[in-house]
Amino acid sequence: MRPLTTILVFACTLLASANEWRMPQAQFERFRNIPDPKDGSGSCVQASLSMCGAHHGVPQAEFLLVDSEYGPAELGGSWPERVVRYSQKRGMAIYSIEGSDSVEWIEWALLRGCYVGITYGQAHMICAVACGEQGEWFEIVDNNYPSEVRRVDRDTFIREHRLHGGGWCVILDTAGPPPWANAQPAERLR
Repeated sequence: MRPLTTILVFACTLLASANEWRMPQAQFERFRNIPDPKDGSGSCVQASLSMCGAHHGVPQAEFLLVDSEYGPAELGGSWPERVVRYSQKRGMAIYSIEGSDSVEWIEWALLRGCYVGITYGQAHMICAVACGEQGEWFEIVDNNYPSEVRRVDRDTFIREHRLHGGGWCVILDTAGPPPWANAQPAERLR
């Protein structure tokens, strides 16, 4: 009976730790929304997915905003089909979820320590980084103000997530390095 108890305590500790772990503030600042020099449109989707990539050790996502060995910088406005297209080109496995089920997917991912790119407000994508165990609150990072981690209540979160349509989220399909295994990730250079 003792090994089973140990396993259960360890599993509960991992879940609790996953929801408390944060990337250092200096890391978030690297993923500021960059306008496309061609037309001035924002790159909020790529900035959000870059945060997710840095958190999970997926460089194909982490370096979306800059030219790299994984491909040219992906700047400018994005939509689900474009994200799927450049994800396939870079070898990034993703879940792209649209509609009313997206909130449940976001909670599922956050409770497992994943960061999630989510639509929020009018035609904007940000990064969800944590939620309460019962989904009573969510923590978000807006790539226009990446040095701030903001906590919002569930009703505000759902209203803002679904403001522009039914909601869209992108989750990297990776276990990545589990957040609780890294007290603080090594800083990566651009």
